[in-house]
Amino acid sequence: MFEASEKNKYIIGAKQVKNAIRAGKASKVYVASDCDPEVSGPVIELAERYSLPLFYITTRKELGRMCGIDVKAACAAETL
Repeated sequence: MFEASEKNKYIIGAKQVKNAIRAGKASKVYVASDCDPEVSGPVIELAERYSLPLFYITTRKELGRMCGIDVKAACAAETL
């Protein structure tokens, strides 16, 4: 499992992640495997189009925990 650390900064949420990818602010993209494909599909397509590393995290709860928040997260991006 990936762990959040002081140096890792995350952008959380599908809309925010898509904006970060387009703006060149994302270095890695994380998608929860249990996320609705309508939400994750566009994020995955953008990550692939911009040749960003894409990681699948088992659950939304685990992804939220990884990002240091107490709620579930469908998608997240690590910033540069």
